[in-house]
Amino acid sequence: MALPHLVTRHDIEAGIGKASEPCQQPDAGLFGPGSVSWQLLRENITVLGQGRMLVLALAHSRLAQLLQDPHSAVQRLQHSQRFLMKIVFGNQEQALMTLANRSMRRKTLFDVQDGGTLLYAISAWMDSCLTLYEEVIGPLTSALEERLFEETMLLASAMGVPKAQLPEHWHAQRSWWRQQLARPASVSPARRELGHLLIREQGFPERVPFGSFNPLASFTVPGPLVDTFRLEAVDLANHRRYQRQLKRLMEITRRLPEALRFQPVYHEACQRLQGRARAGLATRLLNRWWSGESELVSSGWAVPREQRRTGVSF
Repeated sequence: MALPHLVTRHDIEAGIGKASEPCQQPDAGLFGPGSVSWQLLRENITVLGQGRMLVLALAHSRLAQLLQDPHSAVQRLQHSQRFLMKIVFGNQEQALMTLANRSMRRKTLFDVQDGGTLLYAISAWMDSCLTLYEEVIGPLTSALEERLFEETMLLASAMGVPKAQLPEHWHAQRSWWRQQLARPASVSPARRELGHLLIREQGFPERVPFGSFNPLASFTVPGPLVDTFRLEAVDLANHRRYQRQLKRLMEITRRLPEALRFQPVYHEACQRLQGRARAGLATRLLNRWWSGESELVSSGWAVPREQRRTGVSF
């Protein structure tokens, strides 16, 4: 068995430098409003993917060491959300500062020293968001999925995953990820109990604006993990419940105004690109409710009012 490649400070610095090279518009950030990452992560519905992320993390022996109890699991999920939002929606300087902030990263699910485990954590997060997005909003085309792969690999490289451990192309990554999901997991009774507590009894802890994660769990989590964590059986009765819940989510998402449907950090980034120094009051209040911080990606400096591009649609 090959020894794991430990992520060093040199790997992280090299990844940060590589991520900043193709950035042509620093104020738009590493990805920009035309990226698939913006399209995917701006949806509030993707927060339901964090329940699936919990299961995938508990199924991985090294990631599970970060989740000792329900409180730490919820805290790490919230810190991971803020960490990724600052990288994806922040300008270039904010994204690079977040990537280099060791104390911030230490509180997240990405606080691992093994490159393979770090790649698994990043892939699990993005795949969980994509799974919920495609179930509720609609499937991505193959071209968009390939672009999402490229952006995910850029994110992994920026976090310090060595190039040798990154899949060479989209098809290789899909094959590798299928193998990870199909691999039977051996979990301890304590981990099984923690997963049972978080998912089956409570649903996603505290912050599910669209209802309990429980009806969705068995149909979004990989099959081998349904039995491992004793989720509800995939039978006809539960499938009908799942379809009803899915229909309800679709209706709510379709009727919500953009101000509530999309993440407040996305609106904050759009307002930054329009030249505003600070986000609007409503955006700051929603940010406070979602993430605990009023401002995540505001630039702090303003473009003169007559030069603002207020009519721009992203």
